[in-house]
Amino acid sequence: MVPVRAHRRPARRPAPPRGLKAAWDALGELHGLYLAEDRKGALEALDRFADIYGTGQIPEFSDVVDTFLAWHEQILGWHRAGRPSNGPIEGTNNLLQVLRRKAHGFTNHANFEARGILTT
Repeated sequence: MVPVRAHRRPARRPAPPRGLKAAWDALGELHGLYLAEDRKGALEALDRFADIYGTGQIPEFSDVVDTFLAWHEQILGWHRAGRPSNGPIEGTNNLLQVLRRKAHGFTNHANFEARGILTT
């Protein structure tokens, strides 16, 4: 025979941490900084990001926000420079690192260099 369990009320969910919605909104604005089509749109997103922080609901992020605001010219310069990426350099570096791991037995450095040039 299976014991009958007493009916239990579902446990109450704890209240979300203070400022969670503000932090989520700030993250959305920060993402909007990079989604903006031009520097002006990015600056507006950065202003909205700073305004959300200015409400005082997320004091834990003060260092992060201060860093973004201190480096805003460099961050916004990404839009001016045509949205560059370091992806191609990282890909080349990865290929060379794989080659280095595979080439453990190379005794001639010139052959290793030639293979690196052929790989990239």
